[in-house]
Amino acid sequence: MTGIATKTVFIANGAHPVAQACAAAFRAEGVKVCVANGSGGDLKIDVDVQDQDSWISAFATSHAELGGPDVLVIPSFGSASGGIETLEAEDFVSAHRAMAVPAFLAQNQGILAMRRAGIQGALVHILPAAARSAVGNAAAVCTAAAGVLFSSKSAALECAKAKDGIVVNALLAGPVAGMDDLDYGVHVDAIDPQQIAAAAVFYATEGAVYMTGMDLPIDNGLVAQ
Repeated sequence: MTGIATKTVFIANGAHPVAQACAAAFRAEGVKVCVANGSGGDLKIDVDVQDQDSWISAFATSHAELGGPDVLVIPSFGSASGGIETLEAEDFVSAHRAMAVPAFLAQNQGILAMRRAGIQGALVHILPAAARSAVGNAAAVCTAAAGVLFSSKSAALECAKAKDGIVVNALLAGPVAGMDDLDYGVHVDAIDPQQIAAAAVFYATEGAVYMTGMDLPIDNGLVAQ
């Protein structure tokens, strides 16, 4: 046991396989789980991920029903969308809107919800390793992931300066079994979503309370190559 059974976790992008694995991992620890746009938790909430007011309402409902959130998990993944010869500007913008905007809104409104509730909580972004290890024919997802990563670091610095007790970290996932189409140009074994979920649970424990602004690779050594 990790000693987090009294906490409540809010999981964004809840239909994603990694989000589903996180929901199962936290529930196995006895944690109350709210899942946005997915299943597998104690509470399901539908969120318009592009709308700030929808996120505000979602966190308010989650707090009223379950308390918290003490932990916010934000998985953000995208697909390769073309290279120099094929990627159009509108596709580039669309990929950022689909991946980076929801992560930004969930992060900011999640922090504000924690502050309103007086909670010293933890945010965990889960991103493809392309946030640090570039991939050909995937400029949109690489830059969207990097944008989310550095948004998380900026938020970590703000929270540290505010001394609100909220930490913001990221996990960088290598190719995820059964879903990742990014070609990193090197061979690494695919990561099981449950392995990523285990790392997300760690970020919620007392062992990570002084970790903030970090990006921890869960990638079988991909970013080290």
